[in-house]
Amino acid sequence: MTFSFEQPPDELTWYHLGPLLDADAGRLKYNPEQYTVHGVSNNAVACCWAGLLVDADGGLVLTDLGRSMLADWKASPTGQRWLADQAAHVEEPNAPAAPSAPAPQLVPAPADQLDLFGVVS
Repeated sequence: MTFSFEQPPDELTWYHLGPLLDADAGRLKYNPEQYTVHGVSNNAVACCWAGLLVDADGGLVLTDLGRSMLADWKASPTGQRWLADQAAHVEEPNAPAAPSAPAPQLVPAPADQLDLFGVVS
């Protein structure tokens, strides 16, 4: 049985996308060490309350509504741009690491700047 505490969103936003994409990929598992209250993020709980996700063995899965809304978002121009951008940022496993910038050099502060409160008598 699926129930919701709030109305489903009119459109998906960043607030819903993380949990929905994770559920779609089978990655939305309970992690009580990271999320001590619910075992999942507050965003995922809100998606449950809106009827987009439902409890399953070991994690949350998409409801029919969640699957439909996610499919519509993926087919939209916004979704296509976002997915293409994410795919462009995925590094290949055997790609050489990009050279990192040298670490900035820290300049020590003068001694008078380190005394924030002065002498207390």
